[in-house]
Amino acid sequence: MDSLLLNRFWLLLAALGGAVLPVAMSALESRSRAVVQVVCGMLIALFVAPAIQRHFLPDEGVEVQAGVSFLVGCFGLKLTTIAQRLLDRHGDGVADRLIARVTGGGK
Repeated sequence: MDSLLLNRFWLLLAALGGAVLPVAMSALESRSRAVVQVVCGMLIALFVAPAIQRHFLPDEGVEVQAGVSFLVGCFGLKLTTIAQRLLDRHGDGVADRLIARVTGGGK
């Protein structure tokens, strides 16, 4: 089997494991909700972990990359939820200040 393909499979497995862990530890009664959480956690890991790895850990081996994928899969959905709540509460004010700074208004 090709080494690159094996590495990608390993990272996919790490992302899946990380996404399953919080669901397995929770008391979800709905199977469909659990499946959605696993899929979302895995997708977050598949898209965010490579960016983190490329930016912060460009020369690390596949084991470190798998660790990052696992951690992002495990905590990525929770961090996304927290970020969404922050945006819901403070997003308009932050956007207004950012627009004022960019356009030079509000001085």
